[in-house]
Amino acid sequence: MKFIGLFLFLAGLVSLILGLTGANLFILNWLNQYGETASWAIRIGITLLGGILYYVNRNDD
Repeated sequence: MKFIGLFLFLAGLVSLILGLTGANLFILNWLNQYGETASWAIRIGITLLGGILYYVNRNDD
């Protein structure tokens, strides 16, 4: 779970940074079909979910 959390957190951060710069990867185009507000909410939600999963499982080896 720790790896999944870290992956989601980093993917969310990359998505947020790309969204702020105006660049967009082909794989992230599906976010834009829901509208600007919903796409930002999804990006932030993925980042928060990943951070929470990583934080909860940070001591697991």
